[in-house]
Amino acid sequence: MSHHASHRWPILLLLFWCGILFFYGLTTGELWRTESLRAILGAEFLRSGNWIVPTLYGQPLLTKPPGMYAAIALTSWPFGGVSEWTARLPSALAATSIVFLFYWYFSRQFGRLAGLVAGLILPTSVMWLDKAPSAEIDMLQLAWVAAAILFFLRALEDEESTTQPRASFRWWLAALLCVAGGLLTKWTAPAFFYLTVFPLLAWRGRLWLLFSWRHLVSAAIGASLCFAWAGLAIAQVGWNEFVTTVHREASQHLFVGDHAETIQQMPASHHVHLGYWRETLTHPFKVLGVTLPWSAFALLTLRPSFRRQLDVRGRRLWQAMHCWTWPNLLFWSLMPQHSLRHSFPLVPGIMGLAALVWIGWLKDWRGGGVSPPRKTITQGAHAPRSPAYLATMLVLWLVMKITFVHAVMADRDANRQPRARGEQLAALVPVDQVLYLCRVKDEGIMFYYARPVRRLAAVADFFSISELSFCILEELEWQQWPPSRPAEVLLRLQDEQGAPIVLIKAGNSEASR
Repeated sequence: MSHHASHRWPILLLLFWCGILFFYGLTTGELWRTESLRAILGAEFLRSGNWIVPTLYGQPLLTKPPGMYAAIALTSWPFGGVSEWTARLPSALAATSIVFLFYWYFSRQFGRLAGLVAGLILPTSVMWLDKAPSAEIDMLQLAWVAAAILFFLRALEDEESTTQPRASFRWWLAALLCVAGGLLTKWTAPAFFYLTVFPLLAWRGRLWLLFSWRHLVSAAIGASLCFAWAGLAIAQVGWNEFVTTVHREASQHLFVGDHAETIQQMPASHHVHLGYWRETLTHPFKVLGVTLPWSAFALLTLRPSFRRQLDVRGRRLWQAMHCWTWPNLLFWSLMPQHSLRHSFPLVPGIMGLAALVWIGWLKDWRGGGVSPPRKTITQGAHAPRSPAYLATMLVLWLVMKITFVHAVMADRDANRQPRARGEQLAALVPVDQVLYLCRVKDEGIMFYYARPVRRLAAVADFFSISELSFCILEELEWQQWPPSRPAEVLLRLQDEQGAPIVLIKAGNSEASR
């Protein structure tokens, strides 16, 4: 094999791998759960030209920063609007970028075979099945966090070099810009970054690097981007609206009482804390469970015998992956709202540890590197079969991916039918009319309705609209509609959760109920 061909084949293999895992299924099935919400907000960016404050039905929505919505708008703009596949495209591109960043970093440490193994293993966990071809925020958030940590590790290499410590500034800057990108996508990115960086620097006796000008200047540049967005958002929505929303989001993740009252509705404090501690104790097992079988290999790296057989490069990467995994797992287990997706950005740490094990099993590191914890696996009769084991697991994962697309994604729409219901609404509401709603929360139907929608604070606000208006109401709202206000029922249907909703035309006809 020629020199150029030996460089190309891992890249081509990873491109095929990413194409199947991330892009296959982009057009399968209608938008699911909060995918529709993300798509609506991205479409509003294109419609309004306001890319600073996410707006839903005419009202600002600052529960998340605008990063994902801007990404959806960017990928959809060349195609004239937001569709299922353009809304999901940012996640697929983000997943691909992290696979290649893993390939780059592991290849830099141990060669192309190691990089290929790490890149192939990284996306083979259950959470990637659902998040990679998705319009959800989680994959883009993981990409920002993972890129920030890998660029930091590259900066740390230069910092530990005796010849070019100043060269680390560009990598520090890249890392902190990625942290800023993560924060502008989802608030938690800095926590994941520093929960990895602080333990690793402490372990290596280099905490002083956090006070170096290279880190401080990079952090200031990244923070300035975030403050610039916050200032522009405050100018549009006001200080109180901005601070109240951000505080509410933070309190749900930081305070047990707030989480219990808003999510669990448990008035008794002992029930609140019992539920909290039950979730805290089970959360690590859930994370390790959804990353099986790779988490089992990652646990092998906790054995002292594994560490002893690492050279300097192997030990540094081993340290980094452990600091990526366990401090974050502990922190996010202690936080309220123990959702697996909130812990998603720590999953690459687990996969990186598993990759170290398999790299040791698959390659004899002559002249140093990662050695396997059991030499009999790479020496003797079993050595030729080790690649076959990994290849079999990866092929099975491809089968699982294809099955997921055709058996899970395609089946989600059997009873929901958001496209059909959205088109029903669009056929009954004139193109030049605004559709109003109050308590209806069904972004799936509203996305496929694809027309201007405005939310009113209360049903009584409908009555202040003097002209002809089209309203979609929950059944209870319709039952409370006063007979004195003329209204005609145009359509009765169910939302995606099966609850009855009613489309009415109000203002110029006799009431019809």
